[in-house]
Amino acid sequence: MKTIESHPGIPLVNHLSEVAKNCLKIANENTTDFGFDRKIKADLLFICGFYHDSGKATSYFQNYLKNPDKPHNSLKNHSLPSAVFVLYVAQKYLRESGLTKDEKFLLSVICFIVVRRHHGNLGNFNIELGIDHFKEDLEKQFKSIDKEAIQEIIQIGNEKLEISVDWSNFVNWFEDDEFSKETRLELIAFYNLNFQKKWENPKKSKTYYLFLWMFGALLFSDKSDVILAGKFPEIQNLNLNYLTEFREDKGFNKSSTAINNLKNEAYFSVLKSLENQFETSKHFYSITLPTGLGKTLTSLGASLKLKELAKLKEGKIIIAIPFTSIIDQNYEVYREVFNDPDNSLLLKHHHLAEPKYKESEDAVRDSQESQYLIETWQSSVVVTTFVQLLECLITNNKTKLLKFSALSNSVIILDEVQQIPHPIWEVIRQAFFSIAEHLNCYIILMSATQPLIFKPEEEITELVENHQRYFSFFNRTRLVNKTKKSIPLDEFTEAILEYCLDNPKKDVLIILNTKKTTLETYRNIYKSLDKEENEIFYLTTLITPFERKKIIDKIKTEKNGKRKIIVSTQLVEAGVDISVDTVFRALAPLDSIIQAAGRANRYDEKDGVSEVYLYKIEELEKVTGFIYGADLIKKTENVLKNYDAIEEKEYLQLIQNYFEQVKDLSVYSENKYLKSLLALNFEETGNFQLIEDTKVESIFIGLNENAKEVWRKFLEIKEDEKLDIFEKKKAFASIKAEFYDYVLNINIPYDAEDIGLPFEPTLGFYYVDLESQTVPIYNCNTDFTSNREGYVFEGINTLIF
Repeated sequence: MKTIESHPGIPLVNHLSEVAKNCLKIANENTTDFGFDRKIKADLLFICGFYHDSGKATSYFQNYLKNPDKPHNSLKNHSLPSAVFVLYVAQKYLRESGLTKDEKFLLSVICFIVVRRHHGNLGNFNIELGIDHFKEDLEKQFKSIDKEAIQEIIQIGNEKLEISVDWSNFVNWFEDDEFSKETRLELIAFYNLNFQKKWENPKKSKTYYLFLWMFGALLFSDKSDVILAGKFPEIQNLNLNYLTEFREDKGFNKSSTAINNLKNEAYFSVLKSLENQFETSKHFYSITLPTGLGKTLTSLGASLKLKELAKLKEGKIIIAIPFTSIIDQNYEVYREVFNDPDNSLLLKHHHLAEPKYKESEDAVRDSQESQYLIETWQSSVVVTTFVQLLECLITNNKTKLLKFSALSNSVIILDEVQQIPHPIWEVIRQAFFSIAEHLNCYIILMSATQPLIFKPEEEITELVENHQRYFSFFNRTRLVNKTKKSIPLDEFTEAILEYCLDNPKKDVLIILNTKKTTLETYRNIYKSLDKEENEIFYLTTLITPFERKKIIDKIKTEKNGKRKIIVSTQLVEAGVDISVDTVFRALAPLDSIIQAAGRANRYDEKDGVSEVYLYKIEELEKVTGFIYGADLIKKTENVLKNYDAIEEKEYLQLIQNYFEQVKDLSVYSENKYLKSLLALNFEETGNFQLIEDTKVESIFIGLNENAKEVWRKFLEIKEDEKLDIFEKKKAFASIKAEFYDYVLNINIPYDAEDIGLPFEPTLGFYYVDLESQTVPIYNCNTDFTSNREGYVFEGINTLIF
């Protein structure tokens, strides 16, 4: 008998057995059942895994394996014949399951689609059984399979499932002329009756996430066998002792300053609340605390306690953060807590994360394995972005869904949750309800400004007992509302200069909504103030990430007797740990304003109360509505209209009033992604992006010798003809994070084709060597370039918002 192979030199039965074993492990570790018996769930996933490549048994595919460089027609394709056989096996298995006719039909169709699409993305449910025009090809493929060889494989599945499947009977079943037409009509009738008429949204959503769970589990099981060949890392278990010992070593439990005592009180309040209020059916919790009260460690403590109470021994802690800058900052804290662990305990995943998976000080997986282990979240604690998490929940994309099964039994922390845009609140809400119930996830929403994605007290449990008291404790800042009339930008600048002259010792932060006005304001202030007394910083995405990090470090650590003045966009509002005496802020949504206030007197270290001056600037009115949404600006003005000044203790009530109004906006927003999710229109749902694409062009700044060396390496990789596209991608991954430290992304205006630079890009990037550039122009006081202190091209200034 011939040996049927799945990959060169690998018997098909070996691959199928390993994938099925991986599938069963996932099924057994996920403690929920999607509304039907857990054994049925596990057996169906076994069927998908054990037969997902059965179509590789055709003579056409076997010939392709032996002669891959020769021309082959579509008969070598294996996904569809595998899926048809899986449909047959699933139907036979479910015959005696005791489920309803509709349930049997739905589950067998899910198995069919999951296998059919395991080399691509999920297609819309109501069209996936349309295979009439493939029938002739399928008959040829099935007849080309060695009956004895395939039956020997099938017998293993029969013994596991305790059913009797015969290959010849399957071929006869398929050759029934009515098969394709009948199953297609049955699907249409099923879909129209249930998804258009009978089923409520939670049941539709459950079906969507059952699809994603089974699809993701099969994808992960299949690819893991190919890439890891069984060499899974040993994921470490962790508990609250790590954090308890860390806090004791740091002396955090000892009474010291008033603010540290308050941090301790909040931390232990959260742990006590969890012990008193936890129920396995309660999946949503919030930690609402003002800025500077240690939410990072408190939320980690809460997640570790939740794991213990919910008995999630094998579950992960997934910490989702909106910005990579905060990820890098918080990751260092977690590294300290876990004593510089390897990646099986602590992992960082975002698009610029280092592509190395370390299992010990000396053991690092090779690049392909490392990338796969990182992207599938093979760790006890995963620190990642909102984009990585949310685009895994609302998608049809096979690459994004590889990590979906990793969500099972996890505790998910959403840090700075107010950053989720309100138009997608409803689809996010539905997504989290579904994974909480069906994947046994527990969710912690963390912020100083909690949005109303979930109903307080009814759907979500606040863990900070009497959290309002923590806000009333502080009297660090006062919001001074000057938005009742608009003023020109130059008048705003004059007000700042006048304040700086009257208060020569006070550090000042100025936040505007566009890069263009920020640059103009920076230049006017820079030329107007004495540099001997003032150090003036410029912080926007018009300077490289490398410089931004250096500037922030300089602001935080340098003590040279000079007053600091920082001119920035909103990038400074979240996760940038600086503290000034006074803030001047252009009108923005209220949650951004409160975040800005958190950069003033952050640790209650300043003398007296710090002012946060809020202005409405004429030149910014139209573009502010465009950037943030006119509705949010209007809601902010409505909430502020009766105030001239607001003390910090009133911020909580202010933000609650604001989010009540924003909640109305979210409910009435037309959410196409929620509609497509509930209709199982996977292709439309797959268009979901947390951050919408914008037209940009990229400039690489040859800022220093290191930047120039990175650019040289980039060119070498791209121009090396010995490397194929995958090898180039792998080589670039090793320098990617460092490369993008020197890249600026400039938006292309809607009425332009490019950003207006007078030379052509190289391999997708404009390259600028500052030493040879003669046009530039502003001093941003970075001191990190070779011979210059700043750059911006006059040619692009008019194109920047």
